[in-house]
Amino acid sequence: MKIGLYLRQSFKSLSEVLSTLIDFLLSKDQEVVIPDYVQRDILNKDFPISFYPLDKMTEKLDAMFSVGGDGTFLDAARLMARTGKPVLGIHLGGLGFLADVSMDNYKEKLTAFFKGDYEIEERDVLSAEAKYKEQSSFYFAFNDFVIDKGRSVITMIKIKTFVDDDYFNTYRADGLIVSTPTGSTAYSLSAGGPIVCPNLNVITISPICPHSLSARPVVISADQKIRIDCRHFNNDVSLVVDGRERVSLQNVSQVEIQKADFTLRIVRFKGDSFFQTLRTKMNWGRDIRGN
Repeated sequence: MKIGLYLRQSFKSLSEVLSTLIDFLLSKDQEVVIPDYVQRDILNKDFPISFYPLDKMTEKLDAMFSVGGDGTFLDAARLMARTGKPVLGIHLGGLGFLADVSMDNYKEKLTAFFKGDYEIEERDVLSAEAKYKEQSSFYFAFNDFVIDKGRSVITMIKIKTFVDDDYFNTYRADGLIVSTPTGSTAYSLSAGGPIVCPNLNVITISPICPHSLSARPVVISADQKIRIDCRHFNNDVSLVVDGRERVSLQNVSQVEIQKADFTLRIVRFKGDSFFQTLRTKMNWGRDIRGN
């Protein structure tokens, strides 16, 4: 197989980890491709590997391995989104929910992967259309879209929201999070949203610091469309895509959010489960008081 290793450009601290992974992959007779912004001299050997620009790299791969935290995984997933090829996460960060492989178990897990002893889990993706006067711009998110009020620390924004063209609510809040089940353990969780099993066909709408005790997170069908009226927003309000990209909503009349027409394909190993991950990451099922 031809395996891509994706890591962020602040990669120099990962030199030893990267060299270890490349050495292991080559020992399993795999071809290795890494981005060309990684300099060969940071590796501890002159490995027989290929370097490609990111925009040319994905078409040459059978799978992409991300090396880092959940943010790095989402970057890799964005690159592979429409290829239909799987993404496997090797987790090096702190609290993370998307990667099952670590540097403690990578030999076992990657050996299982090359033997075909894994499953592909398909996760929903959201698409957003920002409508201007004469054109539209399109975005997609694996975790969430956020209507963010911007720099103001003293004013809320009014977010007039529709579901399937039915008026739903006008949130008076610091913002609004529209998340996938995957994103339910990201920003939405911090804002009081529910944890949602990743195989459910739903979208979660969570207000950020609403000025109303009755404004609660709401779960709707992923087959429904959310429309947000942007005509009265001030110039600071923006659409944030997976926490990675900020799009000004100045001159945007409305944003429509719905399920995308493709999915994120994540590698999962037998014996791993969403509930096992929750127990591990959230310290559930054990008495942390020590008595």
